[in-house]
Amino acid sequence: MARPFNLNDSRDRERMMRDVARVLRELRPDLMAAEHRYRSPAGFGSWAEHWTKTVAVELALEESENHHDHVGIWGAMVCRWAREQDAEPRFLSPALAQAFLQSERPLLTPSLPRELSCFRLFLPRATLFSEEGPEIRSVLVADVRAMEGWLPENFRLAGGGLACVGLGEDGATYLASCLLDPSAKAQQPEHTDFSAPHWEWDADGVKGTAARMEQLCVHALLVQLYAPELVSEGEVPPAAGAGGKGFGGKPAGGAAGKGGEVPRPVWLGKDYQLQRQPAELPDHPAGSWQRGCWRPLSPLGDPLAAPLEWVEPVLAG
Repeated sequence: MARPFNLNDSRDRERMMRDVARVLRELRPDLMAAEHRYRSPAGFGSWAEHWTKTVAVELALEESENHHDHVGIWGAMVCRWAREQDAEPRFLSPALAQAFLQSERPLLTPSLPRELSCFRLFLPRATLFSEEGPEIRSVLVADVRAMEGWLPENFRLAGGGLACVGLGEDGATYLASCLLDPSAKAQQPEHTDFSAPHWEWDADGVKGTAARMEQLCVHALLVQLYAPELVSEGEVPPAAGAGGKGFGGKPAGGAAGKGGEVPRPVWLGKDYQLQRQPAELPDHPAGSWQRGCWRPLSPLGDPLAAPLEWVEPVLAG
């Protein structure tokens, strides 16, 4: 009899994902071809494990439809969209992740540039957890506006915006959203409406996870659009067979980038350092933050349509 998996044990989780990956390679080798396209830097979940999870979520679409599982349906569609768009990974540094969580989230509008239809945000370890406990190490971020002509006709999307699909260590799918049209929140969702407002009746605890996930994803998108100095390439990590273990990623034939090379990882804030100031004022004791924010660069008639700049948060002490 097979030994049960303990999802709190990293070795058991890795064993489970190896079993899932092996089955998917046998059943759908076409979808698993990109399993070893990238290698994750140290401190992040592996690309191979992320890819295995997204393929598993995508293939669960029919089961989700049979159970009227709107979260599963939407997660499957976003995973398929990311695969068809060849969405690339972005590795968020721990310091920049902390700064994002100490910054106000701006009001996004339909004037938001459409340059990024989808990307995969890899989070540093111990950054995001579900209320049930399992960690969420990667999130698919999709611009719903780009998906509107691609989705089936029974998908009614209120307000456009971003769809964020987090992949939990327990195999669960977590959703967050950011509407570009706030008035769409007043719309009453229908059975076939899988847009963001449909998720808001979920438990308050899941809202907390969703809000934190949304915070990280929105700032990661804005940095790529408006702060290119924080986007850089890093060195290709060594293959798993070269001293590493687990899903570090040994290249598979035909799965690497052009010329057979593994693509270099793209970082958000690779060398970023938190802004600090002495804790001299009574209203700014050591350990307190001055929150960051995004502000328009030019005083246009519609300031929300102007390019944005990031005013970084500052840590006292």
